[in-house]
Amino acid sequence: MNTQHDHEFPVPEGYADPHGRPIDIAALGRFIGAAFDGCTTCQDPELTLIVDDPPTCARLIELACVAIHGVAGGLPRSMLDPEVPGLASPEFRALATAGLDEANDAMFAACAAMTPEARRAAANSAADLLVGVMGG
Repeated sequence: MNTQHDHEFPVPEGYADPHGRPIDIAALGRFIGAAFDGCTTCQDPELTLIVDDPPTCARLIELACVAIHGVAGGLPRSMLDPEVPGLASPEFRALATAGLDEANDAMFAACAAMTPEARRAAANSAADLLVGVMGG
């Protein structure tokens, strides 16, 4: 991580996954903050930490889904259906679909079952979607 500057994003604390595993709120806040600031120098190492921690990665996906749901009144098909064109990666779409109807435990389990490469693709989509929804 670049130690010459910091990136922060307010992520609600005291959150654990549906099985009680802790979420790395600090890494999540730094990653989202770096994404909003467009700082790939800081974003990339934080992304690696998140990808290696499935509950934290799933929380990132969940935050993106909540933000989009709040703005759009639901998740559009372009974020769920792999056949509909859109910006979300297939990995993000799979996790978003698994978490529909407040099935957070299913989404967290699906994230834990993914390879690190798949989690990275889902996390990158989540960051792009968060920045797109909340930053513009």
